[in-house]
Amino acid sequence: MKTSHWYNTQGEAVFEVPRASGGGMRPTTIADARKLGLLPSVTTILGVIDRPQLVSWKVAQAIQACFDNRPTGTLEEYIKAMEAKSEEQVTDAADLGSAIHAALEAAFAGETYDAALAPYVLPTLAKVSQAGIKLVQHELRLVNPQYGYAGTTDAVMVDSAGRQGILDFKSRKTKPGQKCTPWETEPMQIAAYAIAQFSSLDGIVGSNVYISTTEVGRVEIVTYTSEELREAWAAFLGATKLWSYLRDYKPGTQ
Repeated sequence: MKTSHWYNTQGEAVFEVPRASGGGMRPTTIADARKLGLLPSVTTILGVIDRPQLVSWKVAQAIQACFDNRPTGTLEEYIKAMEAKSEEQVTDAADLGSAIHAALEAAFAGETYDAALAPYVLPTLAKVSQAGIKLVQHELRLVNPQYGYAGTTDAVMVDSAGRQGILDFKSRKTKPGQKCTPWETEPMQIAAYAIAQFSSLDGIVGSNVYISTTEVGRVEIVTYTSEELREAWAAFLGATKLWSYLRDYKPGTQ
């Protein structure tokens, strides 16, 4: 099960807490969150929403693992082995995405980064520059205690028209000739960060920058208008209510 991410009301990450018996740290649970008054991350809340594209991709990884590793041993042993193999692909993709994010953060800060990631970083820098986007804050912790969530956005931006907004980088496995379209939760994530940062969506815009990990050098930018962000915000509020109902925990004051 994916670990949830938690923040305190000052925006500090509380992903782990000390073990009661001593001996190090353990992942923060919802029981800890209730006790400490923690806020779930935006992505934790959005985890209650089905994402068909992600599910299809994970199923494809499981099928590929089975195809590449023919059955041995008992059925139960084979199932466990293939579950582990398919999870390796998911983990590897997440690790690459995290590495690209870290390299981009370093690049925008004028710092050095792993040269092996330059084929992803340089086209992204060029694409953002060509679009006239300026990043004014990076890796910003945002808190919305009213609605009970927090999180870290990749960047606060100003677009070519001088409008403020939120920008988020996404690594994506693309296919030649196929359009790169946002997953349903991605504009919701942008909207949630925008409300936490600006309090209002009036005149605010958003962008997702998609970095292909299968067509190296391909970078696409999808933008969201204020009106689109308002619709996404309404959907996110619905997700917060569902999350609170399913977890029996309402951290916000709304």
